[in-house]
Amino acid sequence: MSELLNVTDIKEGLPGISKSSCAHYYEAFMVCMHRCQHKIGTELGLSGDAENAFSLHWVDYFDDQIDRTWQDQIYCTDHAAVCLSALLVKRCTEYTIIQRARIGTGVDYWLGKEDDVPFQNSARLEISGIFKESATNTADKRLKMKKKQTQASDSTSLPIYVSIVEFSNPKAILAKK
Repeated sequence: MSELLNVTDIKEGLPGISKSSCAHYYEAFMVCMHRCQHKIGTELGLSGDAENAFSLHWVDYFDDQIDRTWQDQIYCTDHAAVCLSALLVKRCTEYTIIQRARIGTGVDYWLGKEDDVPFQNSARLEISGIFKESATNTADKRLKMKKKQTQASDSTSLPIYVSIVEFSNPKAILAKK
Protein backbone atom coordinates (compact mmCIF):
# COMPACT_ATOMS: atom_id res chain seq x y z
CA MET A 1 0.00 0.00 0.00
CA SER A 2 1.36 3.40 -0.93
CA GLU A 3 1.69 6.46 1.27
CA LEU A 4 0.01 9.72 0.33
CA LEU A 5 2.33 12.45 -0.96
CA ASN A 6 0.46 15.73 -1.30
CA VAL A 7 2.58 17.58 -3.84
CA THR A 8 0.72 20.85 -3.23
CA ASP A 9 2.53 20.99 0.15
CA ILE A 10 5.61 22.26 -1.70
CA LYS A 11 3.79 25.56 -2.31
CA GLU A 12 4.24 26.39 1.39
CA GLY A 13 7.94 26.94 0.66
CA LEU A 14 11.05 25.54 2.29
CA PRO A 15 13.73 27.19 4.40
CA GLY A 16 15.94 27.46 1.30
CA ILE A 17 13.31 27.97 -1.42
CA SER A 18 10.74 30.77 -1.39
CA LYS A 19 7.02 30.09 -1.72
CA SER A 20 6.95 31.66 -5.18
CA SER A 21 9.84 29.50 -6.41
CA CYS A 22 8.21 26.42 -4.91
CA ALA A 23 4.98 27.32 -6.76
CA HIS A 24 7.06 27.50 -9.96
CA TYR A 25 8.45 24.01 -9.31
CA TYR A 26 4.95 22.74 -8.51
CA GLU A 27 3.64 24.06 -11.81
CA ALA A 28 6.44 22.25 -13.66
CA PHE A 29 5.51 19.03 -11.82
CA MET A 30 1.85 19.45 -12.77
CA VAL A 31 2.79 20.01 -16.43
CA CYS A 32 4.95 16.86 -16.55
CA MET A 33 2.21 14.78 -14.98
CA HIS A 34 -0.39 16.22 -17.33
CA ARG A 35 1.76 15.66 -20.42
CA CYS A 36 2.37 12.06 -19.36
CA GLN A 37 -1.42 11.69 -18.94
CA HIS A 38 -1.11 10.72 -15.28
CA LYS A 39 -4.13 11.14 -13.06
CA ILE A 40 -4.25 12.39 -9.50
CA GLY A 41 -3.40 9.40 -7.31
CA THR A 42 -0.77 8.03 -9.70
CA GLU A 43 1.78 5.94 -7.85
CA LEU A 44 5.44 6.92 -7.68
CA GLY A 45 7.82 4.08 -6.89
CA LEU A 46 10.81 5.02 -4.76
CA SER A 47 14.05 3.05 -4.71
CA GLY A 48 17.54 3.70 -3.43
CA ASP A 49 18.14 3.94 0.31
CA ALA A 50 14.42 3.57 1.00
CA GLU A 51 11.98 1.41 -0.91
CA ASN A 52 8.48 2.85 -0.91
CA ALA A 53 5.52 3.83 -3.05
CA PHE A 54 3.70 7.14 -2.90
CA SER A 55 0.26 8.04 -4.18
CA LEU A 56 0.78 11.48 -5.71
CA HIS A 57 -1.93 14.06 -5.13
CA TRP A 58 -2.03 17.50 -6.70
CA VAL A 59 -4.44 20.06 -8.14
CA ASP A 60 -4.34 20.00 -11.94
CA TYR A 61 -5.09 23.38 -13.47
CA PHE A 62 -3.17 22.84 -16.72
CA ASP A 63 -4.37 25.11 -19.54
CA ASP A 64 -3.10 26.58 -22.83
CA GLN A 65 -1.28 29.46 -21.13
CA ILE A 66 0.60 27.09 -18.82
CA ASP A 67 1.37 24.87 -21.80
CA ARG A 68 2.91 27.85 -23.63
CA THR A 69 4.88 28.80 -20.51
CA TRP A 70 6.53 25.39 -20.24
CA GLN A 71 7.42 24.60 -23.87
CA ASP A 72 11.02 23.78 -23.00
CA GLN A 73 10.45 20.21 -21.77
CA ILE A 74 13.99 19.78 -20.43
CA TYR A 75 13.67 22.92 -18.30
CA CYS A 76 10.20 21.82 -17.19
CA THR A 77 11.39 18.33 -16.27
CA ASP A 78 14.36 19.63 -14.29
CA HIS A 79 12.13 21.92 -12.25
CA ALA A 80 9.50 19.24 -11.74
CA ALA A 81 12.24 16.97 -10.41
CA VAL A 82 13.19 19.63 -7.85
CA CYS A 83 9.56 19.68 -6.69
CA LEU A 84 9.37 15.95 -6.04
CA SER A 85 12.95 15.62 -4.78
CA ALA A 86 12.44 18.33 -2.16
CA LEU A 87 9.35 16.54 -0.85
CA LEU A 88 11.05 13.13 -0.89
CA VAL A 89 14.07 14.45 1.00
CA LYS A 90 11.76 15.90 3.68
CA ARG A 91 9.80 12.66 3.91
CA CYS A 92 12.65 10.14 3.76
CA THR A 93 15.57 11.87 5.49
CA GLU A 94 16.13 14.10 8.49
CA TYR A 95 16.88 17.03 6.16
CA THR A 96 15.25 19.78 4.14
CA ILE A 97 16.60 22.18 1.53
CA ILE A 98 18.15 25.22 3.22
CA GLN A 99 20.08 26.85 0.38
CA ARG A 100 20.70 26.76 -3.37
CA ALA A 101 24.28 25.71 -4.14
CA ARG A 102 26.54 27.70 -6.41
CA ILE A 103 27.60 26.42 -9.82
CA GLY A 104 30.82 24.44 -9.58
CA THR A 105 30.00 22.69 -6.31
CA GLY A 106 28.74 19.57 -8.11
CA VAL A 107 25.43 19.75 -6.24
CA ASP A 108 22.18 21.66 -6.53
CA TYR A 109 21.26 22.30 -2.89
CA TRP A 110 22.59 22.32 0.64
CA LEU A 111 20.51 20.44 3.18
CA GLY A 112 20.01 21.05 6.87
CA LYS A 113 17.73 20.07 9.70
CA GLU A 114 14.53 22.11 9.69
CA ASP A 115 14.58 22.84 13.41
CA ASP A 116 18.30 23.70 13.44
CA VAL A 117 18.18 27.52 13.26
CA PRO A 118 20.49 29.14 12.35
CA PHE A 119 20.74 26.64 9.54
CA GLN A 120 23.94 24.71 9.10
CA ASN A 121 24.92 22.92 5.91
CA SER A 122 24.58 19.31 7.03
CA ALA A 123 24.33 17.45 3.72
CA ARG A 124 24.29 17.97 -0.05
CA LEU A 125 21.66 17.21 -2.70
CA GLU A 126 22.02 16.69 -6.44
CA ILE A 127 18.81 16.39 -8.48
CA SER A 128 18.11 15.21 -12.01
CA GLY A 129 14.89 14.69 -13.95
CA ILE A 130 14.06 12.44 -16.88
CA PHE A 131 10.80 13.01 -18.75
CA LYS A 132 10.88 9.62 -20.49
CA GLU A 133 13.59 7.00 -20.07
CA SER A 134 15.30 5.58 -23.13
CA ALA A 135 17.83 2.80 -23.58
CA THR A 136 20.67 5.32 -23.34
CA ASN A 137 19.12 7.57 -20.66
CA THR A 138 17.91 5.54 -17.69
CA ALA A 139 17.49 6.53 -14.06
CA ASP A 140 20.26 4.12 -13.05
CA LYS A 141 22.71 5.53 -15.60
CA ARG A 142 21.84 9.07 -14.55
CA LEU A 143 22.40 8.14 -10.89
CA LYS A 144 25.94 6.96 -11.63
CA MET A 145 26.69 10.10 -13.63
CA LYS A 146 25.34 12.42 -10.93
CA LYS A 147 27.23 10.63 -8.15
CA LYS A 148 30.46 11.27 -10.06
CA GLN A 149 29.52 14.93 -10.58
CA THR A 150 29.21 15.48 -6.82
CA GLN A 151 32.93 14.85 -6.32
CA ALA A 152 33.45 18.60 -6.79
CA SER A 153 32.29 19.20 -3.19
CA ASP A 154 33.54 15.99 -1.55
CA SER A 155 36.11 18.05 0.37
CA THR A 156 33.23 19.19 2.63
CA SER A 157 32.93 15.60 3.91
CA LEU A 158 29.16 16.17 4.17
CA PRO A 159 26.80 13.35 3.23
CA ILE A 160 25.46 13.52 -0.32
CA TYR A 161 22.04 12.52 -1.57
CA VAL A 162 21.27 12.08 -5.25
CA SER A 163 17.67 12.19 -6.42
CA ILE A 164 16.64 11.04 -9.88
CA VAL A 165 12.99 11.42 -10.93
CA GLU A 166 11.48 9.81 -14.04
CA PHE A 167 8.01 11.03 -15.07
CA SER A 168 6.65 8.84 -17.89
CA ASN A 169 6.52 5.78 -15.63
CA PRO A 170 6.75 7.67 -12.35
CA LYS A 171 9.65 6.55 -10.25
CA ALA A 172 12.38 8.10 -8.18
CA ILE A 173 15.71 7.05 -6.80
CA LEU A 174 16.91 8.73 -3.61
CA ALA A 175 20.32 7.39 -2.72
CA LYS A 176 23.03 8.45 -0.33
CA LYS A 177 26.54 8.38 -1.83
